[in-house]
Amino acid sequence: MKVKILKKCTIGMGGNMHQGEEHDIPDRIAEKLIKRGFAKKATKPKTLKKTDRAVKKVSTPEDE
Repeated sequence: MKVKILKKCTIGMGGNMHQGEEHDIPDRIAEKLIKRGFAKKATKPKTLKKTDRAVKKVSTPEDE
């Protein structure tokens, strides 16, 4: 599971983890870190598709 670290912590197999870092760690360990307040589940950044982009009406010389 991919998690984002909220507080500096150490896990046995991964070593030191600092605030703001994202790590992919086993689910069992990730759930413990989340439960204890050291991490939160990482979210994927939203990617814009070409159809999501808003375009205002553009005036052209032909419109006049």
